[in-house]
Amino acid sequence: MKNTTLVGCIVAVILAILCIVGVIFFLSQEETIPEPEWSYLVDESKFPYPVIDSNEKLEDISIYWYRRHPYRRPLKLEFVGHFPKVPDKMLLYKIILQKNVTEAYIRELAEKHFDMPTDAVYRRDVSYYHLNTDAYNFMYQAHNGFFRIFKHKKARENLSEDRKDYPSEEECIRIATEYLKERDLLPEYAYLGGVSGINIGSIGAMEVWFTRNLGQYKFCGHGSVIIVCIGVAGEITDVSKRWFEYQPYKLVPIRSPKEAFEHLIHRNASPRTSTGKATKVELAYHTPYIDQYIQPVYCFIFERTESYTLVPAIKPEYLKSHEVMRKEEEERRTTRIKKVNNHDSKDGKVSQ
Repeated sequence: MKNTTLVGCIVAVILAILCIVGVIFFLSQEETIPEPEWSYLVDESKFPYPVIDSNEKLEDISIYWYRRHPYRRPLKLEFVGHFPKVPDKMLLYKIILQKNVTEAYIRELAEKHFDMPTDAVYRRDVSYYHLNTDAYNFMYQAHNGFFRIFKHKKARENLSEDRKDYPSEEECIRIATEYLKERDLLPEYAYLGGVSGINIGSIGAMEVWFTRNLGQYKFCGHGSVIIVCIGVAGEITDVSKRWFEYQPYKLVPIRSPKEAFEHLIHRNASPRTSTGKATKVELAYHTPYIDQYIQPVYCFIFERTESYTLVPAIKPEYLKSHEVMRKEEEERRTTRIKKVNNHDSKDGKVSQ
């Protein structure tokens, strides 16, 4: 009798434990949000930044790639690679620009990095500030911080379309690196992006470029790049820098890689080919021409071509319409023209 009672108690305890475990498991399942097949959930508690509100519309950067007269039919593109699993949200970064751009600031910048003489002729147009000498032109773009200096062809020592007249790729890298370091133009975290002589016939120079990553992601297209053009016998002919300061802003939901590819096919983003096979896709960052944010994009790589195609990674409901963007650009252009026409050389401030 005692044994029967003991066994009954043990069974009751076991059943009670199983019930408790079952309840806990059920509750945990109720609280767990299932992950989509294509993404993993970002732990928002690890980011001290809010998720962007859908009312805060961002630039749809694909407007700069679309054909003006899109094909009536989808592009004949095929994805033969593997769609990676990606986060369901990405961090949006805000660009920090020079607040007040004046003639004095332009002259100081050009003198600091390129020894531009103080008597260089200053002028300003709708998009750029310029400093000119008989040999060089320095230009600065206020709305994105891009600057460039190039040597006029008539002032160059030699011109040639023969690759043999130019330094080797290794020499070009050395020349470019030393030049940038001497002028405090090469950040420590920049790395070599590549070297190419493909444009020798058109620009008469080898090109060496440097770039950087944003966290674990690369920049694609407009973003962070420093380019040095090297002419015959190692002559520096052109240097440009597009290198923003930035700060984290907000988390933004992104679309799936498959949705991005469908967008590419049916919305006519502009690859260099209308047919072909994409073999790889990866998340990257891109800086629009006029936007104030660094945005996540999908970068599709195609076989049999050195080109890539970018598709906005941000979900469409967080993007402005193209109609709104065209209207805003026209308003900005009108404002810039008025400012140039009314410009006082003693105070050359530009609205950001």
